[in-house]
Amino acid sequence: MLSELVVHNFAIIRHLEISFRSGLNILSGETGAGKSILVGAVNLILGGRASQEMIRTGANEASVEAVFAVQDGRSVGERLSEWGLEPSEGIVIRRSISRSGRNRVFVNDQIVSLQQLQQLAKELISVSGQHEHQLLLDTEVHLGLLDTFGHLDPSREEVAAVYGEWAGTREKLQKMKRFKQEQASQQEWLRFQLQELESAKLQPDEDKLLDQERNLLKHAATLHDAARSVHQSLYAGRGAVLEVLSGVEKNLGVLADIDPGQRPLLSHLEQARIHLEELSHSVQQYAGQISFDPQRLAAVDERLALLQKLGKKYGTTVDEMIGRMEEIRRTLGEGEDASFQESEMEKALEALRRTYLEKAEALSVKRHEVALQLTGEVERVLAALDMARARFAVAFDRRDGGGSPAEPSFTPTGIDKAEFILSANPGEDLKPLAKVASGGELSRILLALKSILSHKGEAETLIFDEVDAGIGGRTAELVGVQLQRLAGKHQVICITHLPQIACYGEHHYKVVKQTDGEETTTHIHLMPDKERMEELARMLGGISVSEKARAHARELLHRARKEN
Repeated sequence: MLSELVVHNFAIIRHLEISFRSGLNILSGETGAGKSILVGAVNLILGGRASQEMIRTGANEASVEAVFAVQDGRSVGERLSEWGLEPSEGIVIRRSISRSGRNRVFVNDQIVSLQQLQQLAKELISVSGQHEHQLLLDTEVHLGLLDTFGHLDPSREEVAAVYGEWAGTREKLQKMKRFKQEQASQQEWLRFQLQELESAKLQPDEDKLLDQERNLLKHAATLHDAARSVHQSLYAGRGAVLEVLSGVEKNLGVLADIDPGQRPLLSHLEQARIHLEELSHSVQQYAGQISFDPQRLAAVDERLALLQKLGKKYGTTVDEMIGRMEEIRRTLGEGEDASFQESEMEKALEALRRTYLEKAEALSVKRHEVALQLTGEVERVLAALDMARARFAVAFDRRDGGGSPAEPSFTPTGIDKAEFILSANPGEDLKPLAKVASGGELSRILLALKSILSHKGEAETLIFDEVDAGIGGRTAELVGVQLQRLAGKHQVICITHLPQIACYGEHHYKVVKQTDGEETTTHIHLMPDKERMEELARMLGGISVSEKARAHARELLHRARKEN
């Protein structure tokens, strides 16, 4: 229950504190006094859109604070516990907006997100605005009201969850098919490239090795001549180095015989001889291995030309070409995997389609059953609102998204389209609300639905902002009676211009706009009985309040209290 509302620097309200009570609370006042501004403040508490235009002129920040008393056992307490908040002493919601753009929300002095506020507030308070009855003309609203009445939200959520999986899988499958179509020609090209690379039988570092071989073949004569010249100089030629060393050895022998301390020189000479002999032998072998093979040179040139040609397409080196070949193999392999995945995804999509239809059909059956109950309930309440001979029903149709006639269109809400239909007068056919319902009839249907849904887990506090549009006289009085009955189980706050409704309030507040020539402010106060009678007389009589208007006001109050 909303026990207190504090509004600060909001629109034309400088500072306002209102203590509401249980039962039916009536707010009245002149047009433009600021009654609907209070509803705007409450909408902020509900998580509605905030803007800097809401801040009173000259102020830097506006704030709204609402204090709720929470009954034991309500789910809102469990929600607060999940957030680590203690609801035992009530709930205090405070929201502030500043000209700098900061928008802060606090619950029991702990900052929360706007999404959390919206989840919490909808369990505490429900607002029916001046134009909400126009929403009844939107058939998309009807299905949600029907599901709420029948406690079908869990089933609807199951359908929505399966729909989400089905839609996600379908989208992935469609993307995969589009990809395959786009890649079909590319895969043919990739297969050609792979065949071209594989037929080349590439070997790692082949280009480097061939370059080296080509260089050797090209300079074979030069290499052979140089090697033979080295061998001749070291060993085979006249005056070769090894032959000269024999003379050196004799002279060193003489030195060693005379001076034994020079014998190590003979060892150095021996080591030099061994290395020179090995060098001579190696050069001789190398010269023998040099090939004078023009055919091999031509083959190497041809192979290098092929590699150069492939290199222009697939990479500058053979290693890069081999890497490209492996990449093509992986891509083609992925294409094969994609075909397998597509097949598996089609199976999964079909399974989800069957599951969706199963759950959606089950939900549809429940909706048809609930629709009959709702029809009886609405007609019963409408009878109490001076529409005793009105007939109400829910018309169903399958959603058609342009698909197969044998299968309805899939949506998150199921396969049904539901529309409220009405016959307000005897002899008239049931027709859509948008075609036959007047403003007054829409107001009463909305009140009937609110009254019925209040027994189905609706928020504890219900606010009606001038939902009495298009009604008056006897009908207005019957609406007042219905609001009074509704207030037996819920706290009801009703903004009205009709005295026939206002007289049924247990607590009557007056909203007054005042100006001192420089600024305009709004005030509100709970009226005692005498002042309340004067307010009802004003609502009846207009500009001047006559004794007849006062007498009529007393009669309305007396009759309303008698109803209690």
